[in-house]
Amino acid sequence: MAREGMNILQDGDPKKHQDKVRALGRDDETIYVPSGEGAMDDPENYLNLAKLDSIVQAPFPTSPMPFSMFRDMVRTVEAGPDSPDPYTQIQEVNTPEGKAPVRRELQPNYGSGAYQLDYATAQTAYNRIKSIADKRDMDYPDLSEEDLKYPSDLPPEIQDMLFTAHFAMDKQSSVEDVLKDASKWGKNWYRGHYKGDDQGRLQHFYDVQKAQMK
Repeated sequence: MAREGMNILQDGDPKKHQDKVRALGRDDETIYVPSGEGAMDDPENYLNLAKLDSIVQAPFPTSPMPFSMFRDMVRTVEAGPDSPDPYTQIQEVNTPEGKAPVRRELQPNYGSGAYQLDYATAQTAYNRIKSIADKRDMDYPDLSEEDLKYPSDLPPEIQDMLFTAHFAMDKQSSVEDVLKDASKWGKNWYRGHYKGDDQGRLQHFYDVQKAQMK
């Protein structure tokens, strides 16, 4: 049976780095801070996309595909194959003048960015990044609540990290599936990221995947 996303992170005691102290970050959240130096002075202990991918893939060393292949496909489906810049994509709605991007003040309630994250999903994803980092006593990107309201404004690497952590730790997803079998990408995206009830969207994923992988 494929291991569920939550299980991939249960790999024993995290590797300990330099001495750390707990501190209050934005919105009074508890974060780890390197003793006497900042994250940029300690790049080895900073959770970036490459390290996150390594953590996610570690339990499956013989998998034929990297997680980035699945992530690239999700980005293509979510933002649209013809999007000139997926990371700045904002969901469109119907207006009297035709389709137009959602107004700025309403965007937190809609999807935006490469993975069409709304505010609530971005919050969950960021909490999962922090959980992965805290378990390993690592530093992580410092994002405010305002940052999370507008995913399309975030740097591409941060958007990639939000999607990766959100998917990898979701109970309905299987990292093992997407690393080993591209035919299972659609159902894992549907259950672990899209989370809607629209079979047409699932078929759209398969159609885009088929076209992209010709």
